[in-house]
Amino acid sequence: MLIFKRLSPRPPRASPCPSACQPSPYRPYHTLRVGKPVRLKSRVRLLNPQRIDAVSPLPDRFDVRSELLTGFPYKLPHAKALASLLSQLVRGPVPQKGLITDLDDTLWRGILGEVGVNGISWHLDQHSHMHGLYQQVLNALSAEGVLVAVVSKNERSLVEEAFRRRDILISSAAIFPFELTWGAKSEAIARVLKTWNVGPDSVVFIDDSPFELAEGKTSHPEMECIQFPTFDGPAIYELLERLRDRFGRSAILEEDAIRLDSIRRTHVAAAEGDLGGEELPRFLAQAEPELTFDFSGLPMDPRALELVNKTNQFNLNARRFTENSFQSYVGNPAAFSSVVSYRDKYGPLGKIAVLMGRKNGRKLRIDTWVMSCRAFSRHIEYQCLKELFDRFDVDEIEFDYLPTERNTPLGEFLGKILGVPPRPGPCLFRKEFLEKFPETFHSVQEVAHE
Repeated sequence: MLIFKRLSPRPPRASPCPSACQPSPYRPYHTLRVGKPVRLKSRVRLLNPQRIDAVSPLPDRFDVRSELLTGFPYKLPHAKALASLLSQLVRGPVPQKGLITDLDDTLWRGILGEVGVNGISWHLDQHSHMHGLYQQVLNALSAEGVLVAVVSKNERSLVEEAFRRRDILISSAAIFPFELTWGAKSEAIARVLKTWNVGPDSVVFIDDSPFELAEGKTSHPEMECIQFPTFDGPAIYELLERLRDRFGRSAILEEDAIRLDSIRRTHVAAAEGDLGGEELPRFLAQAEPELTFDFSGLPMDPRALELVNKTNQFNLNARRFTENSFQSYVGNPAAFSSVVSYRDKYGPLGKIAVLMGRKNGRKLRIDTWVMSCRAFSRHIEYQCLKELFDRFDVDEIEFDYLPTERNTPLGEFLGKILGVPPRPGPCLFRKEFLEKFPETFHSVQEVAHE
């Protein structure tokens, strides 16, 4: 919902328009200031007047002739700019998940290995303060749940010392992992993607070197690669605005706050041998996993909608929802929806899966099923199906499955439990499923309608 207010009545068409000789006594529109209760509604979007001013200067907006003849007060370029901004509010692009950055002449000015820790800079007195702004933006993005990593050809000891400088504007705790290597950056980027468990199309890579960007793009063509314009202040500012649009989101959720910590804990556990040195069942048993299935449905959970619209690998059919269509489905009394949360002794992952469907007699149809890639290798997908069989007491589950270019992990799982490669619309019987159900060790809780 978008709210505008005309500050004064439209002048009569027959009256001489004062705009011909002086500025209009009213603005064609003005963003209405609303109270806190309205701002907190998740389905309300407010258009920032500063964004309008940036793309459409005020003197170029009002069209006197169009106002008098048709009642339409805007010049067409302004109308186009306004429509573009409104369309982004109604249904903007899906935010990117991670940013990989270089260090030298990117995060700071100077080559660390040449000028030393005290020779690099990001301050006004050294005309390198745009690097300081870049540090602040990355620090803010990390605090909002964006994954930030470093890929740089540098000595680790020097980098660690640089991040211990008291004047640096981004904490090393906001960055994970640090890939410091003298090898090809494309290989380091691949390791970052594996650590994060995300695809290259969800990541932005920033480096000052066109060669490194080209090498990274060759190995990861889906990844967006952006050159850092080291000596061009206005271009750096435009880059920061571009990053705001690439990573901006309408709300910061609990899962955003814990994402980096959960990835770091998992990585540490793997390095200590917990994941690689033991069989998976033994590891799951000692991890004390807990699953919570929330069937309460309303009010609409923004994290559930985000999962459905952003998840690709473990996604039943890649069907997307608007807020209205999602709210309509969840509120349908003939349908069910469940948001699944996970935690173990290593910490919480938050809400990691969504299941939506309908029951028809002894048969259950799943229309939507997504699961975050962070929850892979924990047998959560098996426990989700067992929960549905048990809760709804059905003999058969039908999947509204459609193969896509990216949902191979879900297709492989269905093939494993069905015993054959899945075709669109496969069915799974309870008896067959229980025969292949592994030990999961999950402690399961339910939340239902009060």
